Amino acid sequence: MNVDPRNAADTPFKVQNALQQPGRVERQQDELGGQTSAPAHNSEDQASFEQQLNDLHPDDLDSVYTTSTSVRSAANSAAVTSTSAPSEATSEISSYPAPSFVSARAQLAATLTGASLEALRNEIDLAGQQAARWSPASAPAVDRDRVFDDVVRSSYVTLRRFQNQDSDCKPHTEDNTSAILHVRNTARDHSSVGDHPERYPIDRARQAGWHMRGKTTTSPFVSLVEDPAKLAASRDHWARAIANNADAIHTYTVPKLTVWTPDDVLSSIALRMNAEDYDNIDADVDLMCSLGRTPTRETERLFLGGNLEGYRTGSEANPFKRESNE
Repeated sequence: MNVDPRNAADTPFKVQNALQQPGRVERQQDELGGQTSAPAHNSEDQASFEQQLNDLHPDDLDSVYTTSTSVRSAANSAAVTSTSAPSEATSEISSYPAPSFVSARAQLAATLTGASLEALRNEIDLAGQQAARWSPASAPAVDRDRVFDDVVRSSYVTLRRFQNQDSDCKPHTEDNTSAILHVRNTARDHSSVGDHPERYPIDRARQAGWHMRGKTTTSPFVSLVEDPAKLAASRDHWARAIANNADAIHTYTVPKLTVWTPDDVLSSIALRMNAEDYDNIDADVDLMCSLGRTPTRETERLFLGGNLEGYRTGSEANPFKRESNE
């Protein structure tokens, strides 16, 4: 029996089955052989990752998980194996592609748990060890570096932030909420009423828009840039002052799902503002006009979440800093 990846009601649960499949098949093989084997690797990180997957709400799986070829392959393989007789299970798993399993685990680590690069690497290593226990002896080893590079390229973005202290990467509000939890809550809130999950709800878009206009005291966002040199050369004196006065530039590699761009904000407000909403329509129009005058060459990006520090991948002295007498 094959799983239709278009079936949104069934696929998330079968994806979870696929993630846990090797362990079940391994136990089946042990029972058939009259043996009981202990897990090859006992890791608190792995247990934490498994718990995060088990705790996910079905709406989270529906709206956040990526429909990559590897994930669909894992789901289909899991469905076939789960409906096979014990004697067929071993045969099915012998042809199960270990690279697809490892890739699926990595993709889900990035998109469902918002893993940092260190956590992503760890998950790939653990998945590779798990796959090796049930893969045929003749099967080539999974290229874990390639899996890592592919997932980072497809699911992460590298941004930079001008800072004075390491801790200068917290939003003013909602600073204890992780970025991936914001993504899940957004998807859950909108899908629970039967609508297609909204990636950029208008209430958040308004907050993001006013943040970009300098009203950050009640904002859950943190500002970063793709290219710090462009911020240092900005026509906006406020933006240029940030670049010219900060002590350091910190580098963060974050999941793309957690990042907002000016285009995201503008399009969300434009598509969702309602002429009948007399309380907000004038403010929305004013905000859009204001954002339209905001320079875009600075490549500003907004991170929604209070755990940006966990994604830091480097820091350096700010080469654009000017002395006070300059």
